[in-house]
Amino acid sequence: MKFGNFEFEPETDRLGEGPQSEVFRAVDARLGRTVALKILRPHVEFDPEAVTRFEREAKHTSALEHPNIATIYEYGQDRGTSYIVMEYLEGRALDRVLADRTLGYEEGLRVALQVGDALELVHKRGLIHRDLKPANIMLLADGTVKLLDFGICRSTGETNITQEGMLVGTVLYMSPEQVRGHELDVRSDVFAFGSVLYHALTGHLPFRGKSFPEVCMAILDGEPRRPSALRSGFPPALEEIILRCLARKPEDRYPDGTAVHAALISVEKDVSGGGRAATAHELRGRLFLAPLGAEPQNEHTASFAGGIRRDLAAELVRSTGLEVELVGSDDPATIEIEGYLLRGRLLLDGHNGTMEYSLRRVGPGSTEAQVTGVAEHVDADEWGLQGQIVRSVIRGVRKELTEQTLPSAAEGDSKRDPELGAALAHQAHEVLHRGTSKHLMSAISTFRRSIEADPSCALAHAGLAEALVRKYLYWDGDRSFLNEALETARRALVVDTTCAEAHTSLGFALAMSGDSDGALREYRLAIQRDNDEWLAHRFMGALLARQGNLKAASPLLRRAIALAPTHIGSYDHLYNVLQRLDRYEEGLEVADRGIEAARAHLRDVPDDQEARLHLSLLLARMGSHDEARAECERARARAPKDGYTLFHIACVLALLGSEDESMDALEEAQSRGYYVRSELWSNTDLDSLRELERFQKLAG
Repeated sequence: MKFGNFEFEPETDRLGEGPQSEVFRAVDARLGRTVALKILRPHVEFDPEAVTRFEREAKHTSALEHPNIATIYEYGQDRGTSYIVMEYLEGRALDRVLADRTLGYEEGLRVALQVGDALELVHKRGLIHRDLKPANIMLLADGTVKLLDFGICRSTGETNITQEGMLVGTVLYMSPEQVRGHELDVRSDVFAFGSVLYHALTGHLPFRGKSFPEVCMAILDGEPRRPSALRSGFPPALEEIILRCLARKPEDRYPDGTAVHAALISVEKDVSGGGRAATAHELRGRLFLAPLGAEPQNEHTASFAGGIRRDLAAELVRSTGLEVELVGSDDPATIEIEGYLLRGRLLLDGHNGTMEYSLRRVGPGSTEAQVTGVAEHVDADEWGLQGQIVRSVIRGVRKELTEQTLPSAAEGDSKRDPELGAALAHQAHEVLHRGTSKHLMSAISTFRRSIEADPSCALAHAGLAEALVRKYLYWDGDRSFLNEALETARRALVVDTTCAEAHTSLGFALAMSGDSDGALREYRLAIQRDNDEWLAHRFMGALLARQGNLKAASPLLRRAIALAPTHIGSYDHLYNVLQRLDRYEEGLEVADRGIEAARAHLRDVPDDQEARLHLSLLLARMGSHDEARAECERARARAPKDGYTLFHIACVLALLGSEDESMDALEEAQSRGYYVRSELWSNTDLDSLRELERFQKLAG
């Protein structure tokens, strides 16, 4: 069918429809690009108010240039029929995702941050969306989130063309004032945003009813249950944000999208890493923050630099534990107290911001050379640009402040045995990934022997760091092991700055500490150093999948399988990613390959517990329940008291629907020392257990 300059098939290219319009995937014949074409229904053209609303949607949306808002290309009419041309988005609407599953905390927060960022701009432009709901939020395969459908959006100063008292929007997520048909302000969107977050993160609507009137009465008179009562381990700070959004009185909510977005940013560290609060690696001492230079020299740039300096000071206190003092001079000679001096110069050029900074020791007798760095970002929104620059500088400063040093490599050269050190390191790596506590302790012992044989063996330091992260998980979440892992990984990078495995281990430790951004940075560095570093591909793919960036996760996990086909966990991760992308046939093929590879590998290495447990999970996902249970029994027979084994058996049993047996295994895993809380927040295999009293007690 041809409509104006656009071509589409009405039946096969239909993307969606409503009472007033239809949306099709179409090809712009002039430009050859695929677009989403929204066409006003013919009978609606006779309603002047409907045409006005349609034109208003195009006008408002086209004025919103933002990476998290769908772009409008064109508005026009063809033979009397109005249409809007928008960017075509490949992904799934949030309502479809929620029909399948509840979002994990970290993925949910990343969705919330992007919608909040979009809503911030909407409200800054003086607009009210008025129809925030999961169906109007699109999740793309690369993790990007888009806010859609401004069909009933209006300006805060615009005359309401809807009849007074008329209910406009989707009632399940409406604010009380919208249910009443009253005049609205941006706080109504804040309420709807809270309703969407509540649904996405608990799997339940905040205000429920069996009929339209019951839902309306619940919104007007009811109180939502606390999210933590519906889902164990709900991050307290995130819960408070949602409940404040859902306050019945508008004056008790966040005042606008800017405020709620800022609140979400403030809890990002606490929520990342599966709901565990990230504990900063505390440093001691004092940091002096000098005034920032600014170019061009004008009032606007000076104000921008001042804002960055204030944010840097606050974030350095929070994330390092250092005492931070704002000083009036950048001259080291003026500082008489021992500490660090941070200096910087900001250059603004349109939407581009660059901050050059330096860090050095200062105080009496200090002669230490300074280190330098550059943070460079592009963002049309000044608040966004400021935040990105601050975060980049903080990462660079923390890295320098926590850098570990080693004794001179020359010390003990006569006792070094590089060949033995390398051989022991490879032997330990082989044992480490077999999964049980027994394997772990054997690997740690061998890594330490490797380091004794050759203190400059970076591979041994990197392997020991990975093993210590696993010990943190196997030994009740004792953070002393995690802190030692961070130090050991950094030590490996001092020995050899090109060691890819060291970056992988550091990323693993950062991920367990709650620093997902830092973890992704290290995984990327590992892959840049060595594109054959399979574990970095697997860890990065799994982390991106948890964050919802399925498009980027898939090729990483495929690469991990190609590099290390006997490590069965990669097949399991990839299967789950493909299922969430609706690529079911590919997912089944990957699962079949994983099962075949696991069986072949276990014939050669029957004590590889990690391979056996992931084989059990794949069999359970494929519906082979008896075989999955049989593999669990074999795994239990080999390591009946191993917490890692018991935890994964619990996951398999949950998938099989054996809730009581699964809880028995979970409780036993915890009693054996496995840090089950590290995964209770985010492991979707356990979703069927979340309403159980035993599970909620275990999650604490």
